Order: sequence, then structure tokens, then C-alpha cells
Amino acid sequence: MSTIMSNINKVIEEIQYGIMVGEFRPKQRLVENDLMKRFSVGRSVIRDSLKILADRRLISRNENRGSIVIELSAKEIGDLYFLRSYLEGIAGELAFDTITFKDIQEMSRFQEELKKHTQVDTKLVKLHEAFHEVIFKASGNDFLFWQIMSLIILTGPVRYFTYTYPDQRERCLHEHDEMIQSLKQRSKDKFIGLCRNHIIPGMKMYISIFYPQEARDVIDVIKELK
Repeated sequence: MSTIMSNINKVIEEIQYGIMVGEFRPKQRLVENDLMKRFSVGRSVIRDSLKILADRRLISRNENRGSIVIELSAKEIGDLYFLRSYLEGIAGELAFDTITFKDIQEMSRFQEELKKHTQVDTKLVKLHEAFHEVIFKASGNDFLFWQIMSLIILTGPVRYFTYTYPDQRERCLHEHDEMIQSLKQRSKDKFIGLCRNHIIPGMKMYISIFYPQEARDVIDVIKELK
């Protein structure tokens, strides 16, 4: 991989995680000069990186306003989570029959690290991703894996919000334990249900707080999948 592509990938990854952990907020303008100083790269690298982020719908770009972090509407958040819940349920169903003892051990290791890591930062996001990626990869469907990961990136601000609330964090950790236990006990229906519904409560809370007038319509559509 060329140095230029390596720099572009690094900038993209850092901005993506910056959005996920709330460093870059919805509607925030990303200033090219500031990004050049931060990443110690040239303008062409920053512009190419921002173009790719715009293609991924994480930011919007126009000549007058520059690059702005996307703010999702309540309906868009609901639509994303509706799709994610189905796809993650499918991944869980496919993974259940192929997941290995080594995979379960890896999930347990990530879970223990998550329990010890109390800061809401990039490391927390990566640990949480890594736990679920074991399941997505075990599905054996690369297209499904990458589709889920692209949707996860788009829901960064909602995920960050979930991590910052202690009760939501405890719920997530408890459900992780239940996922591991259901795999060990070979309880397929329970495991699939956890994969489908794990993300829904945090989204509902986010919508209720930030979009109270639209919350009922969105939440009525996003029923927990059985």
C-alpha cells in the first residue's frame, strides 16, 4: 500500500472513530487546515479522505459550507436500527452453527476487557466492536459482515450516547454475558434474539431524549424483534 493511501486510511479511521466517540459532533464543520495540522498530511490527503467519508454518508460537503458531520433525523435513525437489528439477527443465526470454542473464548476476553475499561473513548468503541465482530465474521458471509459494519459506522453518535449512560452500559455488558452463555448452552433462539434486540433499547432512549416529538412514531415502528 502506498504512503498516500496509508495516510488516507488513517485519517478516515480517526475521523470515523472521532464521530463515534463524540469528538466530532453532528453539524460540526471539519476544517481542512485544522485536519492537516492534526494528521500532519497535505491538503490532497484530507480532501480525498473527506470525499470517501461523504460517500459513506458520515459527512456532507458543499462549496459554500465545506464538510459538515451528518446529523441523522429520527426517522433515519429508526430506519438504520430497524435494518441493523434484522441483519445482526441473521448474522447470529448463521454464526450459531459455525462459531468455534476459540471464538467464544475470544468473545469472553473482549468482554472482560470491556468490564475493566471504564472510560468512554476510542478503545471502548473498538473493544465493543471487536466483541460483535467475532459473531459477524463467524456468519461466514463477507457481504453481510461489511453491510453491518457500514451501518454501525453511520450510527456512531447513538452508540456514543449509549456508552455514556451507566445503566445502558450495564445492560450491554449483561447481554454480552447472556450471549456467551447461550452459545455455551447451545440455546439458539435465545442467542438470535439477543443479537437482534441488543441494540434497540439504547436507540429508543436516544430518540426519546433528542427527538421527543417524533419518538412515538419511530419507536412504534421499531418493535423488539422476537
